[in-house]
Amino acid sequence: MSDIMKSIPFGQLMEWILEEHKKTGQIFGIQKAYVADPAKTVEIFGRKLENPAGPAAGPHTQLAQNLVAAYYAGARFFELKTVQKMDGPELSACIPKPCIVAEDEAYNCEWSTELYVPQAMEEYIKGWMILHVIAKEFGLGSPDGFQFNMSCGYNLEGIQDKKIDDFIEGMKDAGDTAIFKECREWLLKHVDLFEHVTREDIEAIPSEICNSITLSTMHGCPPQEIENIVTYLLKEKHIHTYVKCNPTLLGYEFVRKAMDDLGYDYMAFTDFHFKDDLQYEDAVPMLKRLMDVAAQEGLSFGVKLTNTFPVDIKRQELPGEEMYMSGKALFPLSISVAARLAESFDGKLPMSFSGGADQKNIDQIVDCGIWPVTVATVLLKPGGYKWMTRIAEKTAACQIGKSGEVHVERVTKLAADALENANYQKNSKKAGKRKEEKSPLLDCLRKEDVSERKEFTVHKRVCGNCADVCPNRANVLIEVPEMELLQIIHVDYMCNECGNCRSFCQYAGAPYKDKFTLFANEEDMKDSINNGFTVLDAKNKEIKIRIGEKEEVVRADQPSGILNKGLSQLICTVIDQYAYLLM
Repeated sequence: MSDIMKSIPFGQLMEWILEEHKKTGQIFGIQKAYVADPAKTVEIFGRKLENPAGPAAGPHTQLAQNLVAAYYAGARFFELKTVQKMDGPELSACIPKPCIVAEDEAYNCEWSTELYVPQAMEEYIKGWMILHVIAKEFGLGSPDGFQFNMSCGYNLEGIQDKKIDDFIEGMKDAGDTAIFKECREWLLKHVDLFEHVTREDIEAIPSEICNSITLSTMHGCPPQEIENIVTYLLKEKHIHTYVKCNPTLLGYEFVRKAMDDLGYDYMAFTDFHFKDDLQYEDAVPMLKRLMDVAAQEGLSFGVKLTNTFPVDIKRQELPGEEMYMSGKALFPLSISVAARLAESFDGKLPMSFSGGADQKNIDQIVDCGIWPVTVATVLLKPGGYKWMTRIAEKTAACQIGKSGEVHVERVTKLAADALENANYQKNSKKAGKRKEEKSPLLDCLRKEDVSERKEFTVHKRVCGNCADVCPNRANVLIEVPEMELLQIIHVDYMCNECGNCRSFCQYAGAPYKDKFTLFANEEDMKDSINNGFTVLDAKNKEIKIRIGEKEEVVRADQPSGILNKGLSQLICTVIDQYAYLLM
């Protein structure tokens, strides 16, 4: 299987969204739309924000369809996946696959976009244009009620590189970019497809996409380098800037005891990163100086809490030697960093948050005066993007104060509680036993056969976990009229082999390898060993199909040879009813 994602053309994305919504009321499989309450709108970075929650820089903000799915589910603040000088295949070669496992506490070994930087910018701009359109078309909120936040790394030389500089300038104002013009032209040409969006609405979509950025620094980045980068972003790029801090600010002894007390005594790490990373006594004066620089420039400066935490791979959770811990085990550390900084700055240091934020604590974080809050791990659990709706609803119920006013006593109390709270302790409950065989091409487990029923399992008589937890929406549920159960198609061109779906499949193996696969073309099919098909001529239903080592070119509507009746029905349904999946 190829682990290289393909960018979906803007027109195909729009046709997919409009067609799926018309037929099912869903967008990228997200069943419930979140409608923002305009009375809850706040302001940050001089722009409106309907809800201060959304996806963190990571697997849910890499592609345009990820951004759309998150927005439809309730996200309004998007920290776009980090860009850096090293990109494309060069970066992808450095990331062992699978790269995500999120069964209890979560781990990953990926850190920035696997696309080329110009491709990443195109994805973000396509997402920006689509959100403006669907906000009005589907009555989800105000077209100016959401914000995109850039994320870049990891050193000053790389950020000053022309490739990254072009990205930053293009995201600040995309008006002259080819992709912005292409998207705008497509929308104007197809304005008749919309019921509520007018030409005036399309022409009013602003080209100024981002006016804020989050600096992501690698573990071990020297204090002076961090200060130089932030100063550059504030004074030279003139953009609101937050810097992502590391949990290592707490010191080795604190973190080791916290992990042991919470049941993560098996988690292996030495004091190397703690000694190599920014020290707390250096961080405080540096942050104060940067606050002064931002004030002189009339900009906002703050901290993002926190980065993931590096640990050793000892139990073959992922390939390689080191991985990054996130999720519920990270929250006590991240909120402890917040409490310590809040005390040092008397609550006057603006903070955004990410580490371990989920539906259980989002309101507690925001009530401390810490926002925006971005999430990742919870969206990788069964339910997927649907958790974003719960998070948005809980956040909307909060009394949100002015950005930069952190309540010291509240965050201190929350941090103390997190170190003893059962929600953040290791889950001692053993996972249900999985079937020994790989998942079948057709007819997956019925819901009633799943050992642990999940809160959001509402699919037609099937588990559907692999569809829910895929950040890229690469596992698609297909309703075949002749079949009782929903069927699952794996869309090869949307998959980067992150492996998250394997964590929650009730079978051995992994859905991204085992499920019947749709390939964009014959070349992609050749690069894979998956059983699947590619459409050669949709009008005549001519396809190329592979089962095991056998390949045939056949008509999808005429079962013969390796094309049995069930696969024929599935493929014909894809061609006739899900044509937007075909590249």
